[in-house]
Amino acid sequence: MDHPRRRVGLGTGLGLVVAAAALALGVGGDPSGWFRPRAYVEVEGRPVAVPEPAPADGRLLPPVPVTTSGAHAFLHTAPDGSPVGYDPCRPVRYVVNPAGMPDGGDALVAEAAAVVSAASGLVVEYVGTTDEAPAVERPLIQPERYGHAWAPVLVAWSDEEHLPELAGEVAGVGGSAAVPGADGRGRWLAAGRVVLDAADIGAMLDRPDGAAHARAIAVHELAHVLGLDHVDDQAELMYPVSAARQDLGPGDRQGLALVGQVACED
Repeated sequence: MDHPRRRVGLGTGLGLVVAAAALALGVGGDPSGWFRPRAYVEVEGRPVAVPEPAPADGRLLPPVPVTTSGAHAFLHTAPDGSPVGYDPCRPVRYVVNPAGMPDGGDALVAEAAAVVSAASGLVVEYVGTTDEAPAVERPLIQPERYGHAWAPVLVAWSDEEHLPELAGEVAGVGGSAAVPGADGRGRWLAAGRVVLDAADIGAMLDRPDGAAHARAIAVHELAHVLGLDHVDDQAELMYPVSAARQDLGPGDRQGLALVGQVACED
């Protein structure tokens, strides 16, 4: 049986308004420690200090060498054209809202997370369930729910009635915000989200031959979360219309390896 061709949603890069401020931080008699710039982001209309990175002792996993070549693109880039990605010295934490999740959805997400982790050299870590509902505008910091760090990646299930981005034949959407470092230097990804169409994915999982196709859509959306954009090449999983390809193509692997090689935040 032929797999249905379904569009998969464009990774959504969440916009931020960033302002820098100087905080007086006295450090003994060293004048260089008196003032340190601090970046702020706008969260629900108010400025919030960018979270300090958690302590780290280098990369959590070795970088994945680039051994393939093909079409790939990045949702966010630095001025020199290099990709903006998640900090490889810290885990990419994700939570799952199980509301509406079809049977087999938990295993589907875990398998997709393992695929993009292996391809990128980033630790993609499940940290539990959440009651956070998917929304077009997601607060990047949610102290009451997740503490004062960046919100973890949200994986949720919905439909076009509740999330217009899933209208028509869109089976999923995904992306992350490009945010500044705590001192305003550099940019990294944070607070991503994946929303899968519960009815569409459930119907695929109900077919004997549908699990691989559903997993490919989940991998596609998680690749958006890690920073990959669509490409105009049907040989790649990041082609915007799902077709015969059900695993990462050579350009997908090249792109994920590169987003996993960005510098760590000090």
